Amino acid sequence: MTQHLEPTAASLLDDIHQRLLSRQYDQLAALSLALDHALSQPQKLDAAALALIHAKASRNAATMTAVQRGIRAALRRVADIRSVSNGLVTYDKSGLRQETVSFGVAQRL
Repeated sequence: MTQHLEPTAASLLDDIHQRLLSRQYDQLAALSLALDHALSQPQKLDAAALALIHAKASRNAATMTAVQRGIRAALRRVADIRSVSNGLVTYDKSGLRQETVSFGVAQRL
């Protein structure tokens, strides 16, 4: 007999997606373990249930990619702010690097 209720894996994928959207990254490891466990259990799922799981997994993958891009952008911004504390870098007309005096930004961070 096939399962007609939403599979546990689909529900866990929804939980993971919600945690990604609400930036509760500390809870992802436990949910990931629960998802692995749910997927490792033998169960009979019909094509609709499998399609649902696949769609939700694809959605989560896209969300995770967006989260990673956002984190990388934030890290680049922090690095930019820190580099300004080491002094501003400019280039002259011939393309040679010119470093200027630090403005003391690091003291304010």
